Amino acid sequence: MRGGALALALACAPLAPVYAQAQTESAASRHAVPVQQITSPSGIEAWLVSDATVPMIVMRAYWRGGSAIEPANVIGVTSVMTDMLTEGAGAMNANAYKERLQDLNMSLSFGAGWDGVGMSLTTLSENRDAAFEMARLALHEPRFDPEPLARIKRQMLVGLRTRETNPSYIANLALDQALYPNHPYARRTSRAGIEAINRAALEERRAALFNRATLQITIVGDISAEDAGRAVDTIFAALPQGARPPEPPDATLGAPTPLIVRQLPQPQSLVLFVGPGIQDEDPDWIPLAVANYILGGGGFSSRLMDQVREQRGLVYGIGTGPSVREHSAVMRGSAQTENGDVREAIEVTRAEMARLYSEGATQAEVNDAITYLTGSFALDLDSNVKIANVVHGYQAAGRDIGYINRRNDLIRAVTLADVNRVIRRLFNPADYTFVVVGQPEGLEAAAAN
Repeated sequence: MRGGALALALACAPLAPVYAQAQTESAASRHAVPVQQITSPSGIEAWLVSDATVPMIVMRAYWRGGSAIEPANVIGVTSVMTDMLTEGAGAMNANAYKERLQDLNMSLSFGAGWDGVGMSLTTLSENRDAAFEMARLALHEPRFDPEPLARIKRQMLVGLRTRETNPSYIANLALDQALYPNHPYARRTSRAGIEAINRAALEERRAALFNRATLQITIVGDISAEDAGRAVDTIFAALPQGARPPEPPDATLGAPTPLIVRQLPQPQSLVLFVGPGIQDEDPDWIPLAVANYILGGGGFSSRLMDQVREQRGLVYGIGTGPSVREHSAVMRGSAQTENGDVREAIEVTRAEMARLYSEGATQAEVNDAITYLTGSFALDLDSNVKIANVVHGYQAAGRDIGYINRRNDLIRAVTLADVNRVIRRLFNPADYTFVVVGQPEGLEAAAAN
């Protein structure tokens, strides 16, 4: 689910299927998740993990097409449209609809990302039929009433003002504008765009995005395959077949800028750094998970945390990880530090990346990373909600249905040579753009603003 609406599970499930190998029965079955594919009476396919241990059902749905393809005059309309789906539907206005959700002890939300829109539903088993009907109403009979639309637009306009002093927003905008200057990923909402959003614009986006062509569904919990098929039809059968929406072009990274500084009066500085990445179907995706753990993804076990925080006390925290959208892939890192420590923190970060790039990782580091990545995976599967997030993330990312049960064996197959190949491919500090937001001392003259 690259850049998808609900940000589901790819961070927890970042491994591609291309290293699939024969596995031992014990490794495959130790924590097996029984995922099955079902087909509803109307012909809609879904993935199901049927487990009656807890009387609860979790459903996730995803459609391709997000804010990257919305009309340029109404940037933000996809997010408003998905928010409005639960602001009244059928005969219920916004208050009545939300009260009904509360009465059923269920949660239902829709969300929009750069590349897709998604639905998340959680219900008690005893209320499942009523919960599925609430989802059907939201998807097929949203009211798009004037009052909640005006309220959401007011909230967005307030957000336009507050974002101007939000370090994360400022830093990410600077990065997107530097890396994707002519791509929709660099677009942001504006007052004019928000004010132009009306009921007709909402209906246009709803009709353009919600269909069967790109629909992907995952269901986890206390429900049989037969009943799950009926639930799928209750909610989704009336959708038109439709077609995959148009896509923006792939985003080609601009040349790296060594340093960008955005001044913001505050005692601390936020540092973001971004370099080239790979898509999650790339053969090096699994070794990247191990390499990233060593560089900055392993918390206190990572090199950057050790050198920048533990050894020198320059940051409160520092970490790295791959960031994948449908049409771009980068490696990202972030750190927070005092304004007076920014220069040294960046210097040490670059130096440690350069050392790893030139010398490579050690076998001990690879072993430790594999042990952690495989051993901690069970914690991502200790509830129905977590299982739904991980399984649906794999489904939306194009994995096969058995991938979740091969995942750990794929990691165990990674070698030191694999990891060092990825390090040489992606961790050259000269390829990274650094952005600082705050009042860093001694960096102004060096910054390219």
